[in-house]
Amino acid sequence: MFMRLRRTDRLVQEGGAVVTTAPSIELVLPLEYTAFCLLHQERYLHYTRERVRDPLVSQQVVRALLGNLATIWPTVISSPRPAAVAWRLLDALISSVLRSGDAGVTGPDPVHQVLPPAQADAVVLRCRMHLSEAQAAELMGVEPPVVATRLRMAQRALPGKLTASAAAAHPPAGRVRR
Repeated sequence: MFMRLRRTDRLVQEGGAVVTTAPSIELVLPLEYTAFCLLHQERYLHYTRERVRDPLVSQQVVRALLGNLATIWPTVISSPRPAAVAWRLLDALISSVLRSGDAGVTGPDPVHQVLPPAQADAVVLRCRMHLSEAQAAELMGVEPPVVATRLRMAQRALPGKLTASAAAAHPPAGRVRR
């Protein structure tokens, strides 16, 4: 069962008398969805702030993402990579906000202005948010070598500009700095 509604009228004791509260309905979401949201919500918000650069709009985007995921959760959870589905949806929502030019949103962040989206995402997650390759890969729903490849491509495109300090500070997992 995906989502279910539960009636929530309760008996409450007030001054010795038992009173029934007004009936209401509560939406009960699957445990897997709740866990997914708890695992990724903060990083989605941090990433969205990096892209949109407006805290209120960022919160709205992440709320929209999680709401949209709830409505398609059976499809998301049955996909081979649920995080990849969520990441694509987040990117689409952010792109929509940036195109709309809402007040406070100043357009694409500098990294996304000069690099292809997948490379720019890897740079933001790794260099600005200081995630490991494994953490960035988990958030995007890809394997860690994919993140490493995207970072190398970004490094080649902009040698020494956006990625040098972070790459030195955070060597790829499993490799030894010499």
